[in-house]
Amino acid sequence: MSVFTSINNRQLEAFLANYSLGSLQSFTGIAAGITNSNFFVDTDSGRYILTIVEHESPSDVEWFMQLLEHLRESKIPCAKPFKAQSGDFTGQYTGVIADKPATLVECLNGADKNHVNEDNCNAIGRVLASMHTSCQNYESKRSDSRGAGWRTATAQQVREKLVPQEQQLLDQLMQAGFTELLNSLPSSVIHADLFRDNVLFENDAISGIIDFYYACSGCMLYDLAITFNDWCRLENTEIDYAKARALLAGYESIRPLETNERSAWPEVIRCAALRFWLSRLQDLHFPPEALTTHTKDPSPFEKILASSSISYEDISTH
Repeated sequence: MSVFTSINNRQLEAFLANYSLGSLQSFTGIAAGITNSNFFVDTDSGRYILTIVEHESPSDVEWFMQLLEHLRESKIPCAKPFKAQSGDFTGQYTGVIADKPATLVECLNGADKNHVNEDNCNAIGRVLASMHTSCQNYESKRSDSRGAGWRTATAQQVREKLVPQEQQLLDQLMQAGFTELLNSLPSSVIHADLFRDNVLFENDAISGIIDFYYACSGCMLYDLAITFNDWCRLENTEIDYAKARALLAGYESIRPLETNERSAWPEVIRCAALRFWLSRLQDLHFPPEALTTHTKDPSPFEKILASSSISYEDISTH
């Protein structure tokens, strides 16, 4: 989360007038994350999260909010989105502030954990699998905004900023056939950004999954690989095998992986790492203008991509 768009009390009070959430008391920008503008909003009825969505259309934003409602109905821990009760956007989750799509959701209890344990990894595996299974018949589809087309365009953009060794690695990865592989594997709705900072814990139990603004229809194994690369690595990016086994055990207790998914594991891990290497390179070398923001280091994902592949069996037997 970040702040790219500034707002004032007058704008926010006019926005809140369309909701039955009380009168504005105060608001504060949130400086973690890198994509949208986010604020804590305090009213006399409680605390909420306002998100001003910087790059998605109102129809896409409405899709994200409808997904949240579906997940809540499926008992997946996530924030309740609120519909406008009056005004031009009555009955919709997505309004407009500062000429951009904006949403209000409840502020969940809990906080993210920088250091997770094996039980935490097992728990997020179970939640992720539950999300996947609950959405396999979800009729509304959305393409991945960070999919094949984005990878190609971003690789071309950042390549000039890389040293020759990095350029060689990038060129090899862009020829790896990841798109065809992902399209051949089982799909559902995926979170596509389930890092530790997008999971809240309260008393060491998961209290909420947040930031669904990259959610899309996609490969379930890819979603699991994204989570694996953040939750199951040591500081030097080497695999923490105990956490990896815990994550996979939790996931497969709900949705066992198919044989072709287990075979595809090494390459899907690399594709997941490539997505975040590219996005962090883009933010590093072509930073968007923001009032308050947080840029993340791309080097851990480069290290993952440059290291030896790891098979599913290597994890389970290590």
